[in-house]
Amino acid sequence: MPLSASNRLLIVGAHPDDETFGCGGTIALETVRGTSVTVCCLTGTPQRHKELRAACKILGASVIAYKGTDLELIVSDVTKVLIPIIQELKPQVIISHSGNDYHDDHRVVYQALFRSAEWAGHATQYKTKAWRPHRLLSMEINTLLAAPTLLVDVSDYIDLKMRAINRYQSQLKKTKQYYHEFNLQKAKLRGLQGGCEYAEAFQEVLMPIHGPFYSPSPTVKSIF
Repeated sequence: MPLSASNRLLIVGAHPDDETFGCGGTIALETVRGTSVTVCCLTGTPQRHKELRAACKILGASVIAYKGTDLELIVSDVTKVLIPIIQELKPQVIISHSGNDYHDDHRVVYQALFRSAEWAGHATQYKTKAWRPHRLLSMEINTLLAAPTLLVDVSDYIDLKMRAINRYQSQLKKTKQYYHEFNLQKAKLRGLQGGCEYAEAFQEVLMPIHGPFYSPSPTVKSIF
């Protein structure tokens, strides 16, 4: 069933290209279905932000880009950035990094997002601004998820994902065709597991419920 524009998806990445490598096919799928998709990137140079916007234009997503420096992200600082973004955009679903990722920045963003998603929804503190996402999902970039809980069929959108990946020439030239081939083979592996041609893998991140503090209700019945 087609989704409506009332569905909102937020992707939070530490670096330009994380969003495309991790869930570019899912972004393209959801924008075609009518979901409002926003990519928030926490670091990057002007050149990398230019590549980010070019990639997200292909995928159909809006962009919020910050000029943080690689390997200098701090959980408390990222949390201060993310809480107002969550409250303004009111995403039902947020996709971000895995807590088991090899990259320090990715783990920082995971910790900060978990904290932000929890506190952004506290109506006792933020009153009418409060918003609690319905669902948090971790994506896989270079570190594969050991036990995915969701596979999304992106077979119809793999070409868009690869086109978006090709916009990141500053990264691709570092290792010749590694990123291109790795992402393609990763999608084939997940497709094999999911019974389709290409897929992207995610892992559910469960947020605790500590009391009747949240807005909206944390009860979840579907992805949106």
